[in-house]
Amino acid sequence: MAISQNLRFKATVPAHAEFDHPPGAALMQQLAAELAALGWRTEEFDNWRDCGWSVSCRRDTAELGISMAQIPPGEWMLQIAPLKYPGFITRMFGSQPSATPSEVYQLAVDVHRTLGAAHHYENPRWCWDGFPEGGQSTPDPQPP
Repeated sequence: MAISQNLRFKATVPAHAEFDHPPGAALMQQLAAELAALGWRTEEFDNWRDCGWSVSCRRDTAELGISMAQIPPGEWMLQIAPLKYPGFITRMFGSQPSATPSEVYQLAVDVHRTLGAAHHYENPRWCWDGFPEGGQSTPDPQPP
């Protein structure tokens, strides 16, 4: 089963007025605000593992997270995944992920449109559950 949509892209991201480390706070803050305008309930963006930024997004019963970090300068990696994904044993007892693959895809489409409209984004490479490179990635998010 597909779990996460992963995106690799190039962008020049301006420095944030308050948060200079790690890079990317301005882009994550703008992305969260624009997703909220599209009907996603977003929380405050947060420092993710001291190497990037994350934000939680909710719509209806779906709970998803977006994490983003700079890989080499000017290149970024972003992942969209359910906030909760139970392990094998708990799934056997009926526990479900906090978002379906279709809901992950819906958020990926909104992220893709938002980044594209803001002109933050060059050479987007999307892929399910892996590192987006070569023949296993596409320029647009693909349905599960």
